[in-house]
Amino acid sequence: MKTKKKKEEIPFEDYLKKLERIVQQLEEGELTLDESVKLYEEGMNISKLCLEKLNKAKQKVEKLIIENEDKYSI
Repeated sequence: MKTKKKKEEIPFEDYLKKLERIVQQLEEGELTLDESVKLYEEGMNISKLCLEKLNKAKQKVEKLIIENEDKYSI
């Protein structure tokens, strides 16, 4: 049985590519209203996941900066 990747295991860049495809489809304007709403909802969910990943990365970088501040000062 195939197992789905956990959301954390999917790279940020893959989410971003999917989001770009959704935006492109919505901009083309060839979808029905229901299809557009469904894609918009999916895009918002992906956007939320991207923001969470960015925030986690930012926190890691800030933590590393604080932890290593004194080690590399001139």
